[in-house]
Formats: sequence, structure tokens, C-alpha cells
Amino acid sequence: MSRTRALETFEWEKVNRVLKERGVRLISAGLDEVPGVYKDIHEVMAAQSDLVEVLGRFDPRLVKMAPHGERPED
Repeated sequence: MSRTRALETFEWEKVNRVLKERGVRLISAGLDEVPGVYKDIHEVMAAQSDLVEVLGRFDPRLVKMAPHGERPED
């Protein structure tokens, strides 16, 4: 989803509740980078099964993104 659509769709209160329930600690990020913005990784990998071999799985417990309005390289 686009960054604009993400900002229109998500609310911090609800996002933080979901992250807390999943045991994820958010250090910083904008609403345009919350998990619901991204495609489902299982669907993406299944669509690429002829190109890749899944060797493992990563479940993040700590997330550090650029704060809202800041570019990562700033």
C-alpha cells in the first residue's frame, strides 16, 4: 500500500496494541512502515518459489525504523 494510504488507514493506538500483543517492541517508525502496509511474506515467497528456496524464518521482536517525516539516511 502507498505511504499516503497507510497514513489514512492506520491509527497508532491500534497498531501499538497489535504489536504489543505480538511481543514486538517498536522503537520508532511512521505509520507508513507498520506491518499491515507490507505484502504477506508467505504469498510473496510462494509466488517466487521457482526462484528461491526458503532456508529459514525470521520473526522480529525489535523494530527500529526512521521516525515519521525523517529519511533513514538523515
